[in-house]
Amino acid sequence: MERIWIDAMEFDELGGFRRETQFVREMGQGYLMADSVDGAVAPASVTFTVAEEGRYRVFLRTKNWCVGYEPDGLIVAVDGVKSKRVAGTMQISGWYFEAGGDFDLTAGTHTLSVYDTTGWFGRFAALVVTNDFDFYPSPEHSRWMAQRAEMKGLKKQVTDHGHYDMLIAGGGVPGVTAAVTAARHGLNVALVSDRPVLGGNGSDEGNVALEGGAHRGYHETGVIYEIKNIRYEEKLSWSEAFDKFVKQEPNITLFSNMLIDDCQCENGRIQSVHAVDTLRLTEHTFSADQFVDDTGDGWLGYYAGAAYHIGREAGWEYQEDFAPEDADGNTMSGCNIGDHPDFHDTICSYGAEFAEEDVEFTPPDWAIALPQGEEMNRRPRRIIMGEWWLENRNDYDDLWEQEYTRDALIRVAAGFFDWLKNSWPEREKVRKLKLKTLGTFNAKRETRRLVGDYVITQNDYRTRPDYPDAVFFSGWNIDVHHIKGIFSGREGAFTCDEKIAVTPMPFRSLYSKNIANLMMVGRCISTTHIGMGPTRVMLTGACMGQAVATAAWLCKKYQADPREIGAGHMDELQQTLLKDGNSIPGCKNHDPEDLALTAVITADSWEENGEPRNVINGINRAADGEKYAWISKEGLPQTLTLTLQEPKPVSQVRVTLDMPFARYTMGYQEMPAKDETLADFTVDLCVGGVWKCVGRVENNIQRLAVIDFTPEMASAVRINALRGTGMDRAIIPEVRIYEAVRHCESLRKAGGDFSEETETGCGFRRGNAGML
Repeated sequence: MERIWIDAMEFDELGGFRRETQFVREMGQGYLMADSVDGAVAPASVTFTVAEEGRYRVFLRTKNWCVGYEPDGLIVAVDGVKSKRVAGTMQISGWYFEAGGDFDLTAGTHTLSVYDTTGWFGRFAALVVTNDFDFYPSPEHSRWMAQRAEMKGLKKQVTDHGHYDMLIAGGGVPGVTAAVTAARHGLNVALVSDRPVLGGNGSDEGNVALEGGAHRGYHETGVIYEIKNIRYEEKLSWSEAFDKFVKQEPNITLFSNMLIDDCQCENGRIQSVHAVDTLRLTEHTFSADQFVDDTGDGWLGYYAGAAYHIGREAGWEYQEDFAPEDADGNTMSGCNIGDHPDFHDTICSYGAEFAEEDVEFTPPDWAIALPQGEEMNRRPRRIIMGEWWLENRNDYDDLWEQEYTRDALIRVAAGFFDWLKNSWPEREKVRKLKLKTLGTFNAKRETRRLVGDYVITQNDYRTRPDYPDAVFFSGWNIDVHHIKGIFSGREGAFTCDEKIAVTPMPFRSLYSKNIANLMMVGRCISTTHIGMGPTRVMLTGACMGQAVATAAWLCKKYQADPREIGAGHMDELQQTLLKDGNSIPGCKNHDPEDLALTAVITADSWEENGEPRNVINGINRAADGEKYAWISKEGLPQTLTLTLQEPKPVSQVRVTLDMPFARYTMGYQEMPAKDETLADFTVDLCVGGVWKCVGRVENNIQRLAVIDFTPEMASAVRINALRGTGMDRAIIPEVRIYEAVRHCESLRKAGGDFSEETETGCGFRRGNAGML
């Protein structure tokens, strides 16, 4: 008797189906899903071989994703002969195996195809072909996995990928900045992501705008600003830019499509993690000294036994007046995002286009009925691409019922398009609008939040405590969406949407209170439901990533854990973050290794309040509201000279340039580096009374330029400002001078033009610059 197992991921031709791996954790494997709003899609097909002639039965692992409506049936065909059975319509809410048809086959190779009937998201994960009519595949996960292994001849094998200084679980925006930062500090990093592309909600499949504090005039700098500038300069997508930065760092090993589903702990410390390949279902292990949870859902923390919160805290717990009287399990709904090739901007729940003639829309019977007419209380603006408020009620479970929750958002989107076409008071505007696609990637807003030594609440944004361990800042509103989502009607779209000042945030919220070597970034950090309103946006998360990576470097340096770094090495952590281009409101440069701080500063000219000594006053951005830069008078070239107290073996100069941040009020706007910044300059050293050029920067687009060169015994450093972009003067907020270079050579690859100017060798490396 023959039994042949075929995974949906093995299909050679996808037709109109798409690969779906969002839900491997809960249902055990990826699947193929029909995706069309215009009727049945082209079939998916694969070849298989049988040894014996005879009659064979084909089973499908499938699902009726909306029981009671049966949106899309599946039909199996072999060699073009279709079964008379329509599978995937049984009254079963979960995944199940169903007989899809019997076929008379000759010995040899055959083509198996799966057709759908409507295009409305019919799905299948695996097929079994057998001539054993006493066999039926088991629906239990452990048993069907064992049956799969037996049929495929698989042996239990776990690939050990070895030991790393730091492992990052998740490839979202914070995970990327953490990986790049740690690698530049010399750490050996494993970046383990369950998605095929980097960026999480900000990726090419998530397509959520990256936001942060920019609408308060305070842009996030550091690694994310550097990536952002390269992205716009080279016209890359976000995922392409993230991929470029990760892959140019030799200390990062990227593992894509790798889902962490367990970990081993001893004495309150994570020792190793277990992961499954979402495409092949192979097993893998990784060990590390320090771990970072960037899963968004706090999965690594969950498996480690970390303390966590889910849902809304009661008002009395943290004295939050926006919190409900009683605690509950409600979490903010996500939005389904699409990536249809006809759309280049974010599709939020649906995508549509205007036709030449009127287009009627009859909703499928499974579409959710929404409040009609004015009762919806929403004002559509992005008519062809949907809105951020196309959310569901908050009592869905985005952790353990992820597929069901995503499917419910598909139903909401179909219901909303029905409202738009048939119930909106201004529906005359959309008579010619035609539905093109519905989003299928759930860009989540909130699930599990891990508990640290400090829990951020709404009160922190109002009182703005002077945190001694501040390492990043928030500037987005206390933006918490209504518990009823799109059904909130006259109550509006928000529970609260209070503006805040730019607020420093503590390191204590970025590491677990009970797992010694676990840090967290993104929306699963230590906050309340209300407190996460400003911290959940991705540019803010990016700065968290740089902070925990720098802390991991200090953990290795001092053989310590994050709590010990916070207690005993916080000044070094803050100063390193500032040195690497980050901004921490209230923190100023007093790095004892910075030779510039004791130098005598002179310049050719300066404007009022733009004195030369501003480059060492520790304030390096106009948003701080104080004297922040050397500002020359009009007319380039201009020079700035820093004379040291005594000759030193100088090998690095760091120059922070000015960017017109105030003009760019949203984080997703193009980089503020195309005007009013210094584009070309050189760096000279005074060696034995003779000036020699050791670095030339040309066509600069970054905020922080790092110039490395062979050490020279220098008595002074001179910056020659040659050309500005959109201005004829020099503006330099900060200059730093160092004897030794600790950072990795990979920084040199970040961008910009490199040139050697002396016999000793010199050059420029551009470093950090730096759905809601």
